Amino acid sequence: MTYQSWKGIVRRRDGYGLLLIFLLVDYLILSLVNSVRFGGLARSVPVALTVLLAVHTSNSRRVVVRAAQLAVASSLVFGAIEALTGSSDAGAICRLMVALVLVISPIAILRRILEHDKVTVETILGALDVYVVIGLIFALLFSGLANLFGPPGFPRFLAQTGAHPPASDYLYLSFVTLTTVGFGDITPFSNLARSVVVLEALVGQIFLVTLVARLVSMYNSEKRST
Repeated sequence: MTYQSWKGIVRRRDGYGLLLIFLLVDYLILSLVNSVRFGGLARSVPVALTVLLAVHTSNSRRVVVRAAQLAVASSLVFGAIEALTGSSDAGAICRLMVALVLVISPIAILRRILEHDKVTVETILGALDVYVVIGLIFALLFSGLANLFGPPGFPRFLAQTGAHPPASDYLYLSFVTLTTVGFGDITPFSNLARSVVVLEALVGQIFLVTLVARLVSMYNSEKRST
């Protein structure tokens, strides 16, 4: 593909298939990066690109774009502070900031797909993007809270791991909770952890059985009518 072709793909509206690819890359990076000093930047940069793509492809209003740019800049600043100082508190705040940045994506996507006159493949892909984003948000929330309110002053976040488990454990718990698989090999330990895990399970299931199921049903109905 030529540069112009790639540019056209990135700049097109309702490009939720491409956004899904970006989210899967984010998942891989978040699960593999465990650097103490540079983890914040390594997480912030790909998530920043994903969020900026989400607000662009969703044709978001200028105020949403400005909010996304401000949130992205803030997360990169905290990532840089973590890299320069090695502070665990800065790392925890960076994770929470990246989670906050990601919250902008489902807002932008849902506003866009709910305005579609017809349910298309891109509409369903947009809903699936939101579902994946929810899992990523809660994984970062788990990790940020665990590092900010964890040992030695507070109980650890996860029951079956040590005081500082890898990022992949938080991602695993998040998506196992989101999909209600519930293997039980990694479970929340503190009351704070249990509360956040229950919140994710409720958000994920309400979203899945209402919006996604409704969109798929409407898409199938429209296909049968044509």
